[in-house]
Amino acid sequence: MPLYQLDNNKVADFSADYFLNGALVTNADNVIVYVNTYFKKELHWHCNELLGKYIDKILTKSSKIFLQSYVLPTLLHEKQCQEMQLIMLSAQGERIAVTVNAQLDEKGYIYWSFFNATQRDKLYDELINTREKLEAQTERLQSLASTDELTSLLNRREMDYRSVLLLEQAKRTHRSVALLVIDIDNFKQINDTYGHLQGDRVLKELGQCLKKISRQTDLVARYGGEEFLIMLPDTHSADTLIFCQRLHQLIAEIKVGSEGLTVSIGACMSDSDSTFTELFKHADNAVYQAKANGKNTTYMHS
Repeated sequence: MPLYQLDNNKVADFSADYFLNGALVTNADNVIVYVNTYFKKELHWHCNELLGKYIDKILTKSSKIFLQSYVLPTLLHEKQCQEMQLIMLSAQGERIAVTVNAQLDEKGYIYWSFFNATQRDKLYDELINTREKLEAQTERLQSLASTDELTSLLNRREMDYRSVLLLEQAKRTHRSVALLVIDIDNFKQINDTYGHLQGDRVLKELGQCLKKISRQTDLVARYGGEEFLIMLPDTHSADTLIFCQRLHQLIAEIKVGSEGLTVSIGACMSDSDSTFTELFKHADNAVYQAKANGKNTTYMHS
């Protein structure tokens, strides 16, 4: 990625590889599209190991949470972040404290620059260590606050929060989002016949099934009781129906007695003005239509 500078009426071509700090660029999907040679010299990553990968690949779990919950929303609203502290991973898995500056352009690309913060004085190192401990504690607390205890999926509050951010990003990039509401058929009968422990087992296995079939960018939540939600970014209606067909087949492998589990799915697609509340209302109504059509089927809101 060349840089240009006007010097004595001449245009000189400079490379970001000569800077002593790291530089990378991510697109609107948070996928890395450029890295300078700092990653190879200092972090021992080869370019082909990073290009086309999510930026999550080079961050610790606590820094991923900080990225999603603070850095990206701040960039979305303020277009830039300065002096952010993150923990980056080298190719060998070494944890490296870095100070990050980032700027968002009108096409959704984010330009990141950072430098290694581990060579600061002893006091700063101690502050970094304290921060890591606090991040770890925050990570545990946030995990408890944002996930459903039984299934380990997102809970209702976290889904409500993240869905708004996802829809804002979809509007910015002019891409559609699918929302699925998944309701277990005859769940009360399962509890009454086999007991609540078996009912909990069914919920856990369904949660694992939804995680298995979903992409990293999808949002998967237990929204309440036997109701689950999946948001599929950058997805069209035809792809959504194919996804639902695969989902019905995979869910049928979960056994309730001698029978396979069935669900009713309500689906709807976003447009440029959709809110999460509107999408949920349409998809929830579609679930009732799917049940009226005989259950174990998908109904797409038009």
